[in-house]
Amino acid sequence: MVLEDSGLNGIRKDFGTVDKVVRGLGFDRWAWDYNKAVYDLKLEDQGTVYYLRVPAEAIQGRLESPKATVELGDPVFGRHLHPHGIDYEVTIPESLEKTVKEKVEALKEALS
Repeated sequence: MVLEDSGLNGIRKDFGTVDKVVRGLGFDRWAWDYNKAVYDLKLEDQGTVYYLRVPAEAIQGRLESPKATVELGDPVFGRHLHPHGIDYEVTIPESLEKTVKEKVEALKEALS
């Protein structure tokens, strides 16, 4: 599920700041290369694993440099599929709605 109107899409900051803020809010930087990174927050509800994922793309420089400029995309929410994969067609369980909203707002506030 793409979380449109989150206020994160289009935010541009230096990679060092983004990495510090996002990781400080409990996200892990997983898939990344020189131009793109994905930050995941693992959430669980009744034994099911979900991820709140925030993509970042380098628009100036490369990610190995903390001075590279990155632009965030719309966050997405998905359910983990065994053995690997994510189903992005799910809705956010009611028990996780508050957490997801708070994390997105905290990111937006810290990076704006």
